[in-house]
Amino acid sequence: MSVLCYHTVEPEWQSPLAVKPGHFERHCAWLSRHRRVLGLSESLAALDETGRLPRGTALITFDDGFSGVYEHALPVLRRFELPATIFLVAETLTPDGHPIDWAPTAPSHARTLTVDEVLEMQELGVTFGSHGLRHLDLTQLGDECERDLRASRELLEDLLHRQIRTLAYPRGLHNGRVRAAAHRAGFSHAFSLPEGAEVMNHLAIPRAVIVPGNRLTTLRGKCSRWYPAMKRSPMYPALRAGARVAGLGLRVGPPRGVDGA
Repeated sequence: MSVLCYHTVEPEWQSPLAVKPGHFERHCAWLSRHRRVLGLSESLAALDETGRLPRGTALITFDDGFSGVYEHALPVLRRFELPATIFLVAETLTPDGHPIDWAPTAPSHARTLTVDEVLEMQELGVTFGSHGLRHLDLTQLGDECERDLRASRELLEDLLHRQIRTLAYPRGLHNGRVRAAAHRAGFSHAFSLPEGAEVMNHLAIPRAVIVPGNRLTTLRGKCSRWYPAMKRSPMYPALRAGARVAGLGLRVGPPRGVDGA
């Protein structure tokens, strides 16, 4: 998959969501040499009908809007001149905020980005999308799903003074009803985290999760065009288990329900 999904970059966290700064720097160095990393708008224009980017290109995304993206990832991205997109849990940016209740392995001192940090990053070229209003499982919301998504988009547009038309489904969970709600709520594109055979189109753009321990070998694999087909294969669980035994770290991320993507 040419679209990479990180969560945060932190030196201290022991969490499936947090990549160490040194690992992230090595990833960015490899991407700057071996891939043409696109911005969000250019990526959306280049997607094929199954949501894949052209060969040799990549898009870097972050979910949740943790402060480590500002503190530790942004300096590395700027050093290598790589664009990135962050999908924000919109209610975390309101005056009352929202607790990080979707990530049980985040430490007690974890925080999300402030409005000032988001605006500063936007000035530096970082783009933003929605990760829902409160990081809820959209497949369980019923009629509230569209209201949640619409409220998240409108809140972010008011804060950023930009159109917000991209969404990353919380935990990657979606179905036909959720995709239709996303479209009605004003989103033109939405990103998923497929863990098996599922629809892939402009409202279900597949991404590969990058987690702690993913080495450059794993990064190369997750950037490849054969990775989506492998993940959709019935043989994928056995291939992943074999890779772990071999120390290749072909890990897709935290099991759904353990931590929020």
